Amino acid sequence: HAALFCFTLLLALRVDGRTDSSWWIIFIPLWLFHGVAARGRFSMPAPSLPHGRHWAPCHSVVAAPLLIAFELLLCIYLESLRVKNHPAVDMKIVFLPLLTFEVIILVDNFRMCKALMPGDEESMSDEAIWETLPHFWVAISMVFLIAATTFTLLKLSGDVGALGWWDLFINYGIAECFAFLVCTRWFNPMIHRPPTHGEASSSSSAIRYRDWESGLVLPSLEDHEQERICGLPDIGGHLMKIPLVVFQVLLCMRLEGTPPSARYIPIFALFSPLFILQGAGVLFSIGRLVEKVVLLLRNGPVSPNYLTVSSKVRDCFAFLHHGSR
Repeated sequence: HAALFCFTLLLALRVDGRTDSSWWIIFIPLWLFHGVAARGRFSMPAPSLPHGRHWAPCHSVVAAPLLIAFELLLCIYLESLRVKNHPAVDMKIVFLPLLTFEVIILVDNFRMCKALMPGDEESMSDEAIWETLPHFWVAISMVFLIAATTFTLLKLSGDVGALGWWDLFINYGIAECFAFLVCTRWFNPMIHRPPTHGEASSSSSAIRYRDWESGLVLPSLEDHEQERICGLPDIGGHLMKIPLVVFQVLLCMRLEGTPPSARYIPIFALFSPLFILQGAGVLFSIGRLVEKVVLLLRNGPVSPNYLTVSSKVRDCFAFLHHGSR
């Protein structure tokens, strides 16, 4: 959370012209974030290994290398423009790793859909449908995201001048609608059913929930809302989408100039929704760290008042656990 917040802050300062730092310095926090995030699986929740096959999603393996390759090429492109006023690499080469990553996600999720489907002699059950839906939605999202990324590349390259920024926003918006169905914690009985003792679950989301509730974490409303269709984490997960969409709308207004006064939106006002979103994540992470340190250092029993306050704070920020995807 801190690395993403620092990257957004440095990017806003650089775009606003308040600093002339090298783009390599601007991107360092983002690469630190990739180093931290690489410890976990970068994949959509897979409720079970399909029909006993033991393989990991391909995009979970290539995610970090391809994203970092895109960011490195983008950094080289921007830095060469800053120093030599001429790009050192073509824009189409810059976007190649990103498009490759999106195509791999598309193919990988269609492959997961096929693997999760019942065999020729099996009937289509409700469980199979619930297992297949997340991957199907991600695949549909990738179709629109590949189109949006391609149109963005053509727009930035100047190959399609008639394409407006609002046209791109529509494509990104449709892709996000399908992705939001999966990235936010949604009620799926195959994913969110409480694991039984001794059951070895291969679900990445189940592992996250066990990690979330392991160690010195106290019970909260989130533990009691696992089987509810719309609990506090779900509501918060939807609220987290609002700043992201507001940022995209403001960005399109500024780039397209509709209304004309939108071209003068201050850069920090433009980035303020992201600052709010990522700042909340930083505060929540600090609170979690302080709570665990306090519990580790205390030898005696914890006071009931502390337990009550701590539980309420974690309940209020519970959406960051599920919505941070």
